[in-house]
Amino acid sequence: MKTSALLAGLAVLALVMASPSHSYPSSLGPTGILNVPTAAATSPGSFEMMLAYDRPVVAGETIPVFPVATLNYGFNYGEIGVSYFDVNGYTAVKSVHAKVLLAKECEKSPSLAVGVIHMKGDTAETDLYLVASDSMGLMDFFQRHLGVDIKVSGGMLYQKPNQSVHHRALKDNLTGMAGIELGTPGQTTLGLDYIVEDIAAGNTFGAILRQPLSPDLAGQIGVGSGTRYFFGITMKFGGK
Repeated sequence: MKTSALLAGLAVLALVMASPSHSYPSSLGPTGILNVPTAAATSPGSFEMMLAYDRPVVAGETIPVFPVATLNYGFNYGEIGVSYFDVNGYTAVKSVHAKVLLAKECEKSPSLAVGVIHMKGDTAETDLYLVASDSMGLMDFFQRHLGVDIKVSGGMLYQKPNQSVHHRALKDNLTGMAGIELGTPGQTTLGLDYIVEDIAAGNTFGAILRQPLSPDLAGQIGVGSGTRYFFGITMKFGGK
């Protein structure tokens, strides 16, 4: 089945079932959509744990990644977390990430967050990102997200250790990212995101459908550029 058909099916299903969004870890760990982090975070005092299978396509090559395991902890002004990726055929990658919420959404301005992701496998990579999220007055159904990511050091996740960002111009290490989410907290949600000219993967599109199975458990299914597939389970515990 073509990716476009899958995306259309996910969109129709979400619009029928959904009646914005609960926070979930992205494929790289920080709370977000499939690929793009957002200005949302794990609830203060709570943990979110995700176990997933990912199959991204990088430079035309399909790379199975299992397990993808993430544990995030929320505090009053953001979240911290750790992730583990078993990149089949290449390396095991360990990651730490943190996000700080700079401002909450109000009538005339979006919520803002800044974050860092540091990954270590055969090579190391550090990313900094800034993201803005807002609901355009549709708090109960719609969220949009815009951001920028800069790779400040190292090679690339899901990539053979033969490239580095050290000798690239600063502008060449900047990546734009955007996304939208449809749905209400505690119900089915659909997220769509897009990354512009990622160094490793080029222009990257993703879609993820999330379905709560209980108040603290949710299933996720995603598709992306090429023949990418993503399946995951997220569990929330702790907090009030």
